Amino acid sequence: MSIRTRLTIWYTAVLALILFIFGIGVYIYVTWQMVQQVDSRLSQAANTALRLALTQQPEVEERAGQTVLRLPGLDALRASEIYVQLIGPRGQVIGISPNITDPFLTNHLDPEAFKEAARMPADQRVIQFTEAQHRGLPPIRVLTQALSTRNGELVGYLQVATSLESVKAAQNSLLIALLSLGGLGVLFSAVIGALLARRALRPVDELTKTAMAIYRAENLDQRVVVPKTNDEVSRLSQAFNEMLDRLAKLFHAQQRLIADVSHEMRTPLTVIRGNVDLLRAMGCADEESLNALTRESDRMTRLVGDLLLLSQADAGVLPMHFHNVNLNQVISDVERSGQVLSAGRINVSAHVEPDLVIQADADRLKQVLLNLVDNAIKHTPDGGQVRIEAVRSYNNYVRISVSDTGVGIPEKDLPHVFERFYRVDKSRSRANGGSGLGLSIAHSIVQAHDGRIVVSSKPGVGTTFDVYLPMQRHLPPSAAGNGAHNGASSA
Repeated sequence: MSIRTRLTIWYTAVLALILFIFGIGVYIYVTWQMVQQVDSRLSQAANTALRLALTQQPEVEERAGQTVLRLPGLDALRASEIYVQLIGPRGQVIGISPNITDPFLTNHLDPEAFKEAARMPADQRVIQFTEAQHRGLPPIRVLTQALSTRNGELVGYLQVATSLESVKAAQNSLLIALLSLGGLGVLFSAVIGALLARRALRPVDELTKTAMAIYRAENLDQRVVVPKTNDEVSRLSQAFNEMLDRLAKLFHAQQRLIADVSHEMRTPLTVIRGNVDLLRAMGCADEESLNALTRESDRMTRLVGDLLLLSQADAGVLPMHFHNVNLNQVISDVERSGQVLSAGRINVSAHVEPDLVIQADADRLKQVLLNLVDNAIKHTPDGGQVRIEAVRSYNNYVRISVSDTGVGIPEKDLPHVFERFYRVDKSRSRANGGSGLGLSIAHSIVQAHDGRIVVSSKPGVGTTFDVYLPMQRHLPPSAAGNGAHNGASSA
């Protein structure tokens, strides 16, 4: 069952319930009002009947085999269709209004109400309003009242009644009207609800059609139209477009990664194949060919290792072993390695603020700094300087800076330096044996330390990479015990 159908059913069911409850309330209220009006008429008629009965001379009349008193004065109530009976203290009918002609009404207008009134003690006598049904006649509303002297002596009973035929007819008309109007209202609401549900869910249909079109055409550049309604559907469409943007970026990144990996591995494979063919043609292994095979094999090994590390970082399973690390020792090792890499061509120096101890993976941290130092050395001309500095920063962080006096990075390239296989000077980086993964690896490792890395550069002046790392990490007890932590997040 579609959402549109379910919404229509729910709308209709709720409206039907509301109309049902409303109809019951209206029916009960109108019926109560009509009965109250009838009771008020009976009370007024009872007072009038007593006054007329006391001022008129009764007439003797035989009715239904019994002698009763006919009260001519009560004939004034004929127009209002009020029936009056005067009953003696022993239950005998002693007087009736002239408009009582049916024999079934001559023996108490409501026998049960009279019996109930007769059983009541003198101090509990009240006026009763009841309904009675006589065979072949419409139902009647009956007022039963005990008549007493001032000293409380019972002298008889008065029963005043009127037909409820008009009330029952009004009730039936009201019931038919409520059912008819309610049914039409429910039917109308079902039609309108279906139209409104269709209109409200039209953007969802468009969203579904667009998603299917994207799936069939494999075109991640297509977007859905965001309704200008600022409602849930609008936010869903916007979120869907943002998801498509993310998927498109990931898809293009995957395509670029495949292309870059293929390009990077083509060169060493070509060199290896060429040297193998040369060795086969010569029939012996010369030193230069073996060295070339070794270099290219090492290059492929490093490339595969770097890709494996990045894939682990992406999956959040990069193996990390955290413990207290003395930055003075780590940076001293990096400084010596940098001096070896520069071979005296440039000056590599370091400065560390005393007593800097952080919780980190020493090997991974050293890998980050060596990547930054190696990158700085490659892009710094002879006689230049590379400086490593570690100081306390804000909010219990340390800042480790690697700066150089090299050629710098153009401003347009700064947002992309941490992307995989991105090179500012592609020909020079490839000639130096770079794969374009070093800064991406450094960025992933820093994120795994809950830190961040930023770059600033000015062409012709130099470049500075700043690594911000927390001095203390909030590890769960299990992770703090063995010093292991996997995952990455930005600081």
